[in-house]
Amino acid sequence: MTLAEARANDDAEKIERLEGAMLELPQVDCHEEHFFAPGLYIRQITIPAGVLVVGHEHKTEHVNIMLKGRVTVATAEGVATLVAPMTFIAPAGRKVAIAHEETVWQNVHATEERDLAKIEEAFIRKSDTWQAHNDAAALVDRLREHALSGKGGT
Repeated sequence: MTLAEARANDDAEKIERLEGAMLELPQVDCHEEHFFAPGLYIRQITIPAGVLVVGHEHKTEHVNIMLKGRVTVATAEGVATLVAPMTFIAPAGRKVAIAHEETVWQNVHATEERDLAKIEEAFIRKSDTWQAHNDAAALVDRLREHALSGKGGT
């Protein structure tokens, strides 16, 4: 294993631990919009100022457009402060960012697909930590629904 690979593995573990800790906290709504054109999908999020975001892993490099805001981003390539407006190509991988100002960020992917679940499957990988948290939250929701339905026994 090279030093770069060891650093990438160490960073991946740190991001996974950070994500796990953050998932235990109340979640902030980052407004999301989806745009489609022939052969093109754009996912746009609005990140409120002061919010720390741990992104899912992107499987491929893709175009990123910051329309508004200022963020500090950590990736496998290092840490940088980005100021909108700007457009850049992001490599495959994960990003961790803190928004210093309200930020409007777009990810652009080439695809004819319009089903969001299929787009996610094609372009991102959700971590084991996120999957486990999501599965546990879904189970809690089902238990609450069952209890509130009056169908539960004692």
